[in-house]
Amino acid sequence: MNTEALDSISVVLVQPQDDINIGTAVRAARNFGIESTRLVDPASADPDKISISAPRCEEIIDNLQRYDELDEAIDDCVLTLGLTARRRTANWRQLQPRQAAREAVRQTEKGRVALLFGREDRGLSNRQLDRCQAVVTIPTNPDYSSLNLGQAVSVMLWELFRAAAEIDTEDVPLADVGVDSEFDPAPAGGLERMFDQAEEALETIEFFKTEHHDHIMRTLRSVFFRAQLDSRELAIWHGIFKEVVEYMKRVGSGR
Repeated sequence: MNTEALDSISVVLVQPQDDINIGTAVRAARNFGIESTRLVDPASADPDKISISAPRCEEIIDNLQRYDELDEAIDDCVLTLGLTARRRTANWRQLQPRQAAREAVRQTEKGRVALLFGREDRGLSNRQLDRCQAVVTIPTNPDYSSLNLGQAVSVMLWELFRAAAEIDTEDVPLADVGVDSEFDPAPAGGLERMFDQAEEALETIEFFKTEHHDHIMRTLRSVFFRAQLDSRELAIWHGIFKEVVEYMKRVGSGR
């Protein structure tokens, strides 16, 4: 059992509305050896109510980490996977649960991995999924596809546990995890700052022709996520986009 991999994985619950559901997720995390659970803007998160559906999980409940914003919760992660109940039209990388689990376990050699689960009534938004290098959909009956939060967490963490224990995974092709680098992988927080700088640069050169350009930025994100930048490459791209903005300021001031 690769316990070090499990120690480097965080379950991230985005805007959970029901403490009982938080408890079922915590219970699943303990079932499958995940110690880190992070809550983003929870409706309540009362420890006593959470414990109702998570008996004998006091240590995990006491160590629940709370964040106001999603970006803060995944800032230190080198891989972020978002769970969604339905296929989306956006051009995100799609993974099956078992494939995602193997990639997650392997990426823990480089840093922390986050598994994102959305709020109970509507899941993760497109903007939240934009923070993910890949999205994962659990195959279900198409006539009744929606899983509740506890079920989704349990299924995904079981696959992670299988991967960490190398149970019956030999026949599953490993996802392309990019070329090994001597530099650390780019963390989520650094990528988000680069995307912000890229958007500012593109606005500065008037690349966007319409008021709404989420689809363009989403495509740009997809390209960089597939590239799986390391920290040095991230710094170079961030510097490029920053210099575009600074150059346009210099040119503008010289007119």
